[in-house]
Amino acid sequence: MSSVKSRRNDFCQKLDWNLFKIFSIIVESGGVTAAADLLGRKQPSVSLALKRLEDQLNVRLCERGPSGFELTNEGRALADTCSELKSLIGGVPDTIADTYNVVSGPVRIRMISNVVSRMFDDVLVAFHRKCPNAELIVDIASWSDVINSLLRQEIDIGVAPARSKRADLIYHPLLCEIHRPYCGRNFHLYGQKIQDPGALSTEPFILTGADEPDELTDFRLKYGLGQKVAGISQHLEEARRLAILGVGICFFPEGYAEPDVAAGRLWPLLGKRNAPSMDIFIISNPNGPLHLSNLFFLDEFKALIGDAKQSEVSL
Repeated sequence: MSSVKSRRNDFCQKLDWNLFKIFSIIVESGGVTAAADLLGRKQPSVSLALKRLEDQLNVRLCERGPSGFELTNEGRALADTCSELKSLIGGVPDTIADTYNVVSGPVRIRMISNVVSRMFDDVLVAFHRKCPNAELIVDIASWSDVINSLLRQEIDIGVAPARSKRADLIYHPLLCEIHRPYCGRNFHLYGQKIQDPGALSTEPFILTGADEPDELTDFRLKYGLGQKVAGISQHLEEARRLAILGVGICFFPEGYAEPDVAAGRLWPLLGKRNAPSMDIFIISNPNGPLHLSNLFFLDEFKALIGDAKQSEVSL
């Protein structure tokens, strides 16, 4: 019995399954020439595929001659098998859809505040549509809390920057977030473009506290920005309020500030090239508990990232 199983496994591993598809089309179209037309291939290549399948099975599957195309007994048996395979494969999308529908349970996401990413939004929407019975639990934390929560296996997905990547976590690039200094309409520099960041060293700044990204802190210290403190808020929304009111200059993620810039409430004082930036990642812990819900979430993200890269290549 074990030798029979071994032979079957060996046969399956060596077999080119695409040959079954070609043979099925040959049978359905009534011959090699018609199948070649349907497949958009040259007749000799389809004949070669048929010959390869016959060699692998060690049987003759059809007879071709003046009387036309006719299946042998072995060919008819294989045609029936191919028909069953086609029916099984045709049901795969429904089977997968059923799998998505039965997925339930939470996907615990912890992320830094005010991440503006169309890609992340698309992942949330696509995942919810495919797995409507799963629960998306999202809360906000500092980047260090995001990492520590992943290490303690308290969450499934983290969204945060990473100055140094840990070997025990997996990082998937999400976006490059640019931080620029903005001021409100009542601030005396509104409408101006500053070339040298150091020219802002004497201006009043609104700081965002301990959750300020390391890259931004390094940039401020390099150019002496924030020595004159006009306000401090741990919450970006309140820092935004102070900046709009003209209390001082504040660094914001570009995507976060974009609506206020469009409405004339905020003005970017530095160009993108002179502003600090940081990579934001989707982060997971491969040693955490495996649930279909968070596995599907990551799969959806990888699929959308793959589609985006393919679109870039085609452009």
